[in-house]
Amino acid sequence: MSGPEAVTRASTSRPSASEAERAGASSSAERRRELIAYWGYRLAEKVINLLPRRVVLPLAAAAGNAAHDLTADKRGVVRGNLARAMQLPVDHPRVRRATRQAFRNYAKYLVDVMRLDSLEPSDVEKLVMIDNLPLLEEARAAERGVLLCTVHVGGMDLIAPALFHHGHELHVVADDTTYGRLYEHLRSIRARHGLTLIGWRSLRGLFRALRAGENLVLFCDGGYRDGDVPVEFMGEATTFPAGPATLSARSGAPLLPVACSRLPDERFRSRGLPLITAASDEPAELYRATQALADALGSVITEDPEQWYIFRPVWPQTDAERASARSALEAARRGEDWTKRTP
Repeated sequence: MSGPEAVTRASTSRPSASEAERAGASSSAERRRELIAYWGYRLAEKVINLLPRRVVLPLAAAAGNAAHDLTADKRGVVRGNLARAMQLPVDHPRVRRATRQAFRNYAKYLVDVMRLDSLEPSDVEKLVMIDNLPLLEEARAAERGVLLCTVHVGGMDLIAPALFHHGHELHVVADDTTYGRLYEHLRSIRARHGLTLIGWRSLRGLFRALRAGENLVLFCDGGYRDGDVPVEFMGEATTFPAGPATLSARSGAPLLPVACSRLPDERFRSRGLPLITAASDEPAELYRATQALADALGSVITEDPEQWYIFRPVWPQTDAERASARSALEAARRGEDWTKRTP
């Protein structure tokens, strides 16, 4: 083979020298970023664990203030979410104050997460109170596992050490595709507190945990995505992931909405809300269970919106998306499969 065809075949069968160099440079840059992230985290973690919590938290709040002032894009997203939760215009003074406080609370949450490495059982007992632990034990009665469903509020990572103190372990889905060294470090720390990380692509891992009667944590405020379960969330049409209700239907595990709120004295209070079950994975039943979940978790947020820190839009952002979300919600309310509706 010779001529242009041979050149074409060669160019598609192996990368050129320049392409290989670019790929190598990209891989090298990625490794450098991973090392910087890992060692930067470890250094910050060491400093934060050396200082008393009463000293670190005010510093974290100041860092949250700075992040609020310097990241206009994230500030706009959080403000838009909180405006909907508070049923106020996005430029209302209360919304602006709540947005700043959400950044402060998020920074303090990160500090508490980074202090897990030195957290002792005696510290956990003082730091986290659980209001209705018997509700979890009731949910576990059938030994099919429990799906603890929540949103990014308060101090959710602190639930695991608290429940571990009472003899319960948790599993949570995490992104294991980037920054592998840092992921392994975080995985080992959480494992000591009864929290097992499951790679986000491991569907088998989720079902395996439920079949073993384990507790699985799922976050539900990931934002609007066409094709997910339509719900009315704090008065506006959006979507929740189909995973919680689908897993419940297929495994028999109940859904337990849960919150872990930061108190004025910087401790945490965790509580579960009434159990929800999905009897089947038919569209109408998935919608019913997911809407009940959205109502429960929405009530958690509206109680204290300043504790809700989610840095991606939760509701549709364009007129076309809003119209699609409302159409899907109307179809779901009629008991129809919203994914097969005519636009």
